[in-house]
Parts: sequence; structure tokens; C-alpha cells
Amino acid sequence: MTPHETPDAVLFDLDGTLLDTPGAIAGVLARVLELTGRPDVPADRIRATVGKPLGAVFAELTGLPEEHPDVTAAVALFRELFREEVVPKAADLVFPGVPELLGRLRAEGRRIAICTSKIRASALELLEPAGLLDAFDAVVCHGMAPRGKPHPDLALLAARSVAVAPGRSVVVGDAVDDMRMAAAAGIPAIGVTYGVATRTQLTEAGAGPVADTVEELAQALAPARAHHAPHL
Repeated sequence: MTPHETPDAVLFDLDGTLLDTPGAIAGVLARVLELTGRPDVPADRIRATVGKPLGAVFAELTGLPEEHPDVTAAVALFRELFREEVVPKAADLVFPGVPELLGRLRAEGRRIAICTSKIRASALELLEPAGLLDAFDAVVCHGMAPRGKPHPDLALLAARSVAVAPGRSVVVGDAVDDMRMAAAAGIPAIGVTYGVATRTQLTEAGAGPVADTVEELAQALAPARAHHAPHL
């Protein structure tokens, strides 16, 4: 697919791309660390882990192996607190313009999928109250492929799940691992800066276009003909 062609499938990250959850996630991570006796982890270090699988997050933040019982317990506590405190607010966390963008893509005949580092149960419990679940043709989550982000497996599975070739798809995400996953899969990527990573970080990780708002993202995903009006 050339830069001027319109992708047939759009593979969206979830946190920080469709929903404004990174701040809430970081807050719950900090609470879990405090409740489990690790209150001194810097906030910027916590924020930098948002978007990764929870086991990897707590292993990184605690310095313990991912299979350590303390990591397993921290993951379980995070999910409990997130379910109680963040999930009920899901509808309010949807970035303005996202439902309209998803509806437009569907109306244009595009295939759209979620491609997230959340496990499936966690993704569904957020998408449903957010009112977005029915917008997607597939929801591809951590654990459904042999390897998670930044490996290519989840993106390739998402493209396969909507019956579109990787080269006719595009990944949209706010994190460096989203861009790296797309590059590894041979899929073009669009970065968004309203989540966790900066424009420079996204570009260096392999993003093509980078959008600062959902409106700019919609423009980047617009059919090619919309970018090139005929000369009269």
C-alpha cells in the first residue's frame, strides 16, 4: 500500500487511542504499588509503562520476575480496582470524535478491529460500557497470539481476523510498542500524540503520519480521493 492509498482495514489500539484511560491506569498502578509496599516508584516511570501487558508492567516496576507471586497478586488487585473505579466511567473516557470516526469507517466499508495489550475480558468490560463494542469487526487481545506487542503477532492476527491483507491494513496507536508491532508486521502505522508517546517517539518507532487530535486522525484515514480533489 502506498502512502496515498486508502487502507481496507484499520487496527486500533485501545487505551490512549480510543479511550482516555492512561491517566486512570497510571493512577491505579500507583495505588497498587502503594498498597503492596512499593510507594516510591516515580510517577513518570509508572506512566511510561501504560499500554504494556500488566504482568510485564508490574515485573518492570517491582524488579521481580513476571511469574513471581507478588506480581500475580498485583495484577489481580489492579484488575479489581480498575473494574470498580474506572470501568463505570468508560463512556466518559471515549475521546470526542471517536464514535463518529468509527461510524464513518464502517459506512465506507472498511473493516475495523481492536488490537490491544489488554486481555480479552478486560477489553470487553471497557468497550461495552463505552458503547464501542458493536463498532468493531474483531477484538484481538493479549494472549490470543503467541507473542504480544511489540512483536507482529497481534497485528497479523487482527488483519487475518477481518480478512484483509496486512499490507492493505493500517495500525493506529499512541504507544511506541504499537508502532514497533506494525513495523515488524509490515503494516503501515499512524501514531496519535494524545495518549502516552510523543511525536518524536512515535516517528522514531516507525509511525508514518502522526495525529495530534481525533480530527487529524480522521483526516489521515480519509479516502484517498478526499485528499486529492480533481482540478476543474
